Amino acid sequence: MNLTSLKRFSLLGLIALIILAVAVEYRAGSELKQARDYVNGSAINQALTHYSRALNWYVPFGSAGKAADELLALGLELKAQGELAEARLALSRLRAGLYGSRSIFTPRRRIIKQTEPHLAELMALDKLGAKAVPSALKSQTKTYLDLLSKPARPSTGPALAAAGGFLVWTAAVLLFIFRSRAEWIPGKDTRLQILILASVCGLGFFIWLAGMIWA
Repeated sequence: MNLTSLKRFSLLGLIALIILAVAVEYRAGSELKQARDYVNGSAINQALTHYSRALNWYVPFGSAGKAADELLALGLELKAQGELAEARLALSRLRAGLYGSRSIFTPRRRIIKQTEPHLAELMALDKLGAKAVPSALKSQTKTYLDLLSKPARPSTGPALAAAGGFLVWTAAVLLFIFRSRAEWIPGKDTRLQILILASVCGLGFFIWLAGMIWA
């Protein structure tokens, strides 16, 4: 692969990444809008569903981050109002959504750390009941908090493999599609180029799939 082909391949990989980011952000923004509409309509369960979906479409500095902030505020508001079951559901979905979106890094660690003490308390209340002895409630809360705050690093290797495989796969496909007709000259060399490009595409797809399975 000469320098020109390498530059083209890199450019196509960047284009693929931008397209993916735009598509993901669009989905996150759509889910966030629906969540806000349901909150305004006091349909909390439906709002929680769409906030959770927004978190699944995480892009740094995008709508998913706003969804995390709003879901934390909603969970704490529900807790203050005594709606403990809904509050626990909101905070657990917030934590699960952020951890579910991690790859080579865990997004919004600060919010996770803010969430865990409240979630641990709500879990303890759910287990022991509102009339539990304060000392028992405190002990159970600490137990849950220790479990929630146990370090859980993202699977960096599989995540990098998934990201790299996706870029290689999509760049190879785009390179095949947009290559000018003049470059596809009938003959042995052309067949070899196509075979190599197809092999790179297949390898990228396999690496992406393996990374998604083991991440």
